[in-house]
Amino acid sequence: MKPKFIRFVLGTAIGLASALAPLRAQFAYVTNFSDSNVSAYTIDPATGALTAIPGSPFSAGADPVSVAVDPSGKFVYVANNAVGNIVSGFTIDPTGALTVIAGSPFSAGKQPNWVAVDPSGKFAYVANAGDNTVSGYAINPVTGALTPIAGSPFSAGSEPGRVAVDPSGKFAYVTNADGILGYMINPVTGALTAIAGSPFAAGSGTGLVAVDPSGKFVYVGNSGYMTNPVTDALTAIAGSPFAAGSGAGVMAVDPSGKFAYGVNSFADTVSGYTINPVTGALTTIPSSPFSAGSNPVSVAVDPSGRFAYVTNSFADTVSGYTINPATGALTPIAGSPFTTGGQPVSVAITPLVPFASSFAKLEIAKHRFDLMESFTLGASSNGINPVTENVTLRIGTFSVTIPPGSFKHIPERRFAFEGVINGASLEVEIVHLGNKIFIFKAEGKGVDLTDLTNPVTVVLTIGDDTGSTAVRAEFEKRKKHHEPDENWYEHE
Repeated sequence: MKPKFIRFVLGTAIGLASALAPLRAQFAYVTNFSDSNVSAYTIDPATGALTAIPGSPFSAGADPVSVAVDPSGKFVYVANNAVGNIVSGFTIDPTGALTVIAGSPFSAGKQPNWVAVDPSGKFAYVANAGDNTVSGYAINPVTGALTPIAGSPFSAGSEPGRVAVDPSGKFAYVTNADGILGYMINPVTGALTAIAGSPFAAGSGTGLVAVDPSGKFVYVGNSGYMTNPVTDALTAIAGSPFAAGSGAGVMAVDPSGKFAYGVNSFADTVSGYTINPVTGALTTIPSSPFSAGSNPVSVAVDPSGRFAYVTNSFADTVSGYTINPATGALTPIAGSPFTTGGQPVSVAITPLVPFASSFAKLEIAKHRFDLMESFTLGASSNGINPVTENVTLRIGTFSVTIPPGSFKHIPERRFAFEGVINGASLEVEIVHLGNKIFIFKAEGKGVDLTDLTNPVTVVLTIGDDTGSTAVRAEFEKRKKHHEPDENWYEHE
């Protein structure tokens, strides 16, 4: 047994040139608490297996607990929990190796406990358990250096544990001994202002917080909360708290917003849940819980939604799993668990590559939709291959993932899929127009999206490339003067 780390866990731990170009490498980084370093890995895009990067592990400060990667995939930040009161910063080179940023380490409050970067990549926040504050920093987009935000540090109540930023970048949430603190983020300065009614009451495990991709739901341990779109306050989701294993801890939500996972530190397992897209309620996946290593303390889902990784603090390993896109069930990756340094805590994965541009047209009728989207891959993209990559489509609250091996590559630079997934009958075509420009066409039947309102958010993810666009959908209804045929519609 390792008493020093047990106290930490219980108190504050959180836990394309062509369409068939090679897939861009993704990297994973793990903090090793007792070795004061960070392990770095390349993720096999086909299997999810981890391979240590040459030069790994890389030195960090004393007792590193939390690691975060900025949205551009250029920088890594590590919160070091020991008396040095610092945050280490690194640049990521093309091999995934880490190089210390000039000026690093950067000063933080006492006992830095968790680090998070906002979705714009402009700001970073660190929860400091020793002096009850949150430090805010502006990120230099060229060098990655951190500069304190005016007004930082911000008051965070008693023993702040973890900090998370919602997907819109408008809000930050910090857990402490009294519950959940909510803040509004100034989009220009990054300063934090407490939300009225904050802190909000929370159950056990208040060191742990995750926000779903829609920003509607916040999860703390095995408890869930809904965000109020008017007041920004948090209210408990009906049925919360939800069943979990012993020592329920860190929660993570997959990129589609369909599944959530939480570690059970005392049971050496991971619980899996499906998320109700309307209420946010969690329902246990039938085969859950899933076996992990000794004393799992943190879980992360990769940005493609294909793999999940769990740090096992007493086994000095990371367990890797493939995620069933239909059920959310976890299956161990061949070769898992993977060796880390001493007492691994946190794992972070490099982000997806955003589209350079995208435009969509959407028609919605009762029990069907038609979508056509044009997108251009980003400058750093290495291409897409729908035959070997996940293709995930989200339209409002509806989400579907077409797993690898489902698309057929046919002549004239086209990929096609036809089939039924989760009760939805889908016909999908991806056409490569040349360079990095593509057309995505999808028709879905057996799907009722008529409760959506404009604008409708459409998110398309192919492997590690993704884009989000707001669409003004055309809603249709059945014509009144024809026989009752589901195929007859007119514009409202």
